Amino acid sequence: MRHDRFEGLCKEVETGKSNFVSHPSTHEQGRVLSCSSDHLVVDTDGGSRCCWDYHECEEINRG
Repeated sequence: MRHDRFEGLCKEVETGKSNFVSHPSTHEQGRVLSCSSDHLVVDTDGGSRCCWDYHECEEINRG
């Protein structure tokens, strides 16, 4: 993910919008809960809470 999109996504999450990302190397997806420095805190579809580097994530659209 590009840095400008990471910043935009974090601002949207702060306002209550749900955003979803995938982590290609682990094949996990989840909803972004918050952002910290250059990481996303994600609640995965499997029920885990993870901290992922935004460089490794891809934004996904879940309508």
